Amino acid sequence: MTAPMISHPVIRAASPQLAIGQIGGHVKMGFKHPRGQRTGKTMALVSALPLSPGSDQLVLAFMDRSDPHETFDYLPHKGDNAVVIVPKLGIGLSVINGVCPGDWKGAKVALGEPIAEPVDLDVDPTGLDVAASDRWVDLVDELGCDCSKLGGYPLWSNAPLDIDSLVGRPQRFHHRLSGDLVDMKLGDGGVVYVFVDEDGTAGSLCWQQAK
Repeated sequence: MTAPMISHPVIRAASPQLAIGQIGGHVKMGFKHPRGQRTGKTMALVSALPLSPGSDQLVLAFMDRSDPHETFDYLPHKGDNAVVIVPKLGIGLSVINGVCPGDWKGAKVALGEPIAEPVDLDVDPTGLDVAASDRWVDLVDELGCDCSKLGGYPLWSNAPLDIDSLVGRPQRFHHRLSGDLVDMKLGDGGVVYVFVDEDGTAGSLCWQQAK
């Protein structure tokens, strides 16, 4: 029997001292915000979360927000986005006073109680009939993992993407942001997905809208 995958809900931290990361806001010290290759504009911080629970490395995800309708690209291999993995020591985060007009006001976050996601969640939604799809949605609702979370399955909002093929190197799903803590202004049901390289110091980012 295949063991379940473990995920952790990303929740609002009870206090800044208890925070393990952040959604939105900006990096105020330790790492310079990258610029979009297409626009040359400073990217906004999407999230700063540990590589794994308790890790001393942070996964920093960025998007070019200078022209949202053009730059919210769901193609991780050529979208205006960046994912980097850096040592946590020396990184300073702020939830306010962003560095570009498209910055979101941030939220300090912590990890909730772990969720054991059963293998039933590792499905191709495009292959489900109506009854099977309803059962899958009910299972996700019952588990309470259709949220911002670290680890587990991506739980695609739309048709799954073959991230490895698009990026051209092996990727591992890292976290998803569903807009429950910070409104990413991705429209109805917009979800951000962040992946990290299996054997590198970078990653990829994409987003989907529910259809």
